[in-house]
Order: sequence, then structure tokens, then C-alpha cells
Amino acid sequence: MEEIVQVSIPRNRSLEVTGALLFTGNRFAQYLEGAPAAIENLKASILRDRRHREVQTIASGEAPHRHFVTWSLAYAGPSHFVSDIIERALNDALEKGDEGFEALVQMMSEFSIRGRG
Repeated sequence: MEEIVQVSIPRNRSLEVTGALLFTGNRFAQYLEGAPAAIENLKASILRDRRHREVQTIASGEAPHRHFVTWSLAYAGPSHFVSDIIERALNDALEKGDEGFEALVQMMSEFSIRGRG
């Protein structure tokens, strides 16, 4: 994970991409914000990486504002305490569409705010 974070932060910063990454120990949830071309570039890189399996895009499109303006990559590491919550949020996002996706992004945003303090 440290290698991913160390590579991602400067790459995202150079592309003017912001976002968050959650890791449960088994699954990842990533939210990226930026120019469509930059996001597609990052997504293509992720898909080419053989360490990534079963990559799913839950939602794509323009957002009215950025949730992670000051974060090239908000990441706090795996936490057993929140793993169950994250797993449920990921499942809801996959099953409930927009409603589940918005709840997942809100949770990621709250974690990043707490991580700053």
C-alpha cells in the first residue's frame, strides 16, 4: 500500500486529480476528481496493473464540486474498526446505484476530514 500511495500522490498532483482511497484489507474503493482525460489516464493505468482484479466503475460523470480539493490522495491505511462499514458501503454502492454511491463518497469525505485533524 505504501508504494501505491507514494506513486499516486505525485502523479495525481501533476494531473491535478484529487480524491480518496479506502482499503478494507480485502477491497479498495477509490474516488477520483479531475479533468476527464486525466481520470481516463489513471483508470487505464489501474486496469493495466495486474495487481488489480475485478475493477468496477460505480459511477462516472461530472460533479458540481470537488469533495477532496486539498487531497491528491486522501489515504489513512487499513482499519479493522471501519472495515465492516466500508464493506457495507461498497456493497450498497454496487447494489443501490446513485444513492449508495453518494453515501460512499460522503463517508470517504468524512474520513478525510477526520484525518486532517
